[in-house]
Amino acid sequence: MRFLVLGAGALGGFFGARLLKGGANVTFLVRPKRAAQLERDGLIVKFQDGDVFGAKVKTVQQGGIDGPYDVVLLTCKAYDLHDAISAIAPAMGPQSAVLPLLNGIRHIDVLKEKFGTQRVLGGLTAINAVLLPDGTIQQSQFRVPLNAIGELDGKKSARCEAIRSALAAGGIAIDVSDNIATGLWTKFFGFACFATIATLTRSRAGVIARSGAGATFVAQVRDECIRVVTAEGFPPPPELVAMIPAAFTQDATYGPSMLIDMEDGRPTEGDHIIGDLAQRAARSGTPAPLLNAAWCNLQAYEINRASKR
Repeated sequence: MRFLVLGAGALGGFFGARLLKGGANVTFLVRPKRAAQLERDGLIVKFQDGDVFGAKVKTVQQGGIDGPYDVVLLTCKAYDLHDAISAIAPAMGPQSAVLPLLNGIRHIDVLKEKFGTQRVLGGLTAINAVLLPDGTIQQSQFRVPLNAIGELDGKKSARCEAIRSALAAGGIAIDVSDNIATGLWTKFFGFACFATIATLTRSRAGVIARSGAGATFVAQVRDECIRVVTAEGFPPPPELVAMIPAAFTQDATYGPSMLIDMEDGRPTEGDHIIGDLAQRAARSGTPAPLLNAAWCNLQAYEINRASKR
């Protein structure tokens, strides 16, 4: 099974390294600057258990793909999806599968429209990693045992089992789900809650917990998101509903990737997470004032960020 990993950033490099550790045939589709860095230094990934992967890897640049791959692993940010689709299109043969590990839910319909439902898998992960300035990838200590893939129609397939085996050989435990859509919506709900709270406060979980109105605010955001996803037909599981406020303890340093992107002055996935959920609320007639406030906040952030460039 030949794998093409779009990018060798934090998530792509992490999963690519795990696949290589397990003996898989992996090529990274990268930009010229990253290709030169990988040629010079190799791919270096530091895992949270202290293990370090370092090796020279195969790379290809856009326009240089020489044929179809069995699996294309899509690990870009949601706002890069359309460019990513153009880049991977030459790698998608009749039997190829694209496995997206993006935040949100909207990308599934976009990929289905482009490549056909039969060539799109569902995938989700909660692995946290960061690409450091020197090109090294560092996995964080924040760990949630959430890795799953599956056919969108819920059927078992040989290709999902083959992907699971390849990742397991490299040290990633992954479930093959017969209801990946529910899993995607569950993660979407949780991430939207944390992203909305962080966007409106611009603060980490511990700071919010120490504020007098923090607990009430967290509960209000959570309950609003519950109403929206339930109207879409995917009520969140009780254990996740309980986990949202439990994550806000006074010593917690957690902040979602959307907050970190804003702290670093980078683009955010706001339109694809909070904006998407706010639009769904409008279509279903579900009041969502907090989601709309957060979406407006993110749009203002992007306008201000663009004016400084």
